Amino acid sequence: MQILRRIFGSVDRAYLIRAYIISFAIFAFYAAIFSRGTQPMQPSAWVFLIVNTILFPFSKLVWDEAMSLLLGRNMFILPAIFLMLAKVIINVALWAGAILIAPIGILWLWYRTREA
Repeated sequence: MQILRRIFGSVDRAYLIRAYIISFAIFAFYAAIFSRGTQPMQPSAWVFLIVNTILFPFSKLVWDEAMSLLLGRNMFILPAIFLMLAKVIINVALWAGAILIAPIGILWLWYRTREA
């Protein structure tokens, strides 16, 4: 429990809340789409959806840190519709790949908050 407290405590609370709201919205969308069929959704599919929903903030953290490293504090002026579409695509991709990407974010947080 100490390691979970350390990892979650190192992330800004507002960032986590915003990421989980996005994550739950994507979860609800996929759950609605997948459960519309005539057959009930498999338990493994539910596990996949739930795990990705829980891990999404850490996947998003990897993306945000990589973009911060690559772009620094540069600001780009682009049409809002393009930016919103890009954000939706990026967030859905990060959510879908959270099971693979999030461990990098968790390890990075663990490393950053380790005791010297």
